[in-house]
Amino acid sequence: MTDDFVAVIDGSTSKADVRYSLDVSNGRLCMEIVSRVISERLTPDSTITDFCRLTAEAVSEYYPQKPTKADNNLMAASAVVLNVRKREVWFVGDCLCLVDGILYEYPKPEEVVNAEKRSRYIHELLKEGRATVEELRVKDIGRDSIKNELRSCCERQNRDYAVINGMDIPPNLVHVISVTDAREIVLASDGYPVLKRTLEESERELERIIKNDPLCIDLYKATKGVMRDYKSFDDRTFVRIDLY
Repeated sequence: MTDDFVAVIDGSTSKADVRYSLDVSNGRLCMEIVSRVISERLTPDSTITDFCRLTAEAVSEYYPQKPTKADNNLMAASAVVLNVRKREVWFVGDCLCLVDGILYEYPKPEEVVNAEKRSRYIHELLKEGRATVEELRVKDIGRDSIKNELRSCCERQNRDYAVINGMDIPPNLVHVISVTDAREIVLASDGYPVLKRTLEESERELERIIKNDPLCIDLYKATKGVMRDYKSFDDRTFVRIDLY
């Protein structure tokens, strides 16, 4: 949060064979880079075009050579940004936004397909007695079964869907909504299966799903489940802004 911007930036779970920092994961590093761009390089008059260009340039500086669309070893992050002065919300990737109770989301195009494939495979394992729920919460072989699909999806970044990964971000893949007349805005990462207007309600829905479907194969089909000793299937951020 700055005087002019509020943003949720969600670093992607890395599928890369390369690590770009010894201290943090690729996803967190990408998130930190984007955060610095927002706080240090954007102005109140910046547009989403400026945001895409500046974040792409900043991330690409961490690579030994200019990234290509065929490279699936890139770090990545999604972001949803409120420009307070312009009263706009910018979407690059799959973060979520509620505007006066209306949900806006732009998921990856193959997320549903891959989640369904993982769900079917895990159901087969459970039905045939080849694995138990607890065993799958230690080693998610369901996610392993879609590993190739997940890596292939990375090759379509900024070709079929937008993401901040150091490549140029095509304008037709990002989204801008006007919130000139809005009174309340919620920005969140996609770690919330059901986004509500309060943190408590959103957490309660998440807890209900985790309690009844820890593998995330029925109530909420995802590409990964809740591993043992984890609090959820994904990290999460929630911020609510009242506009006056």
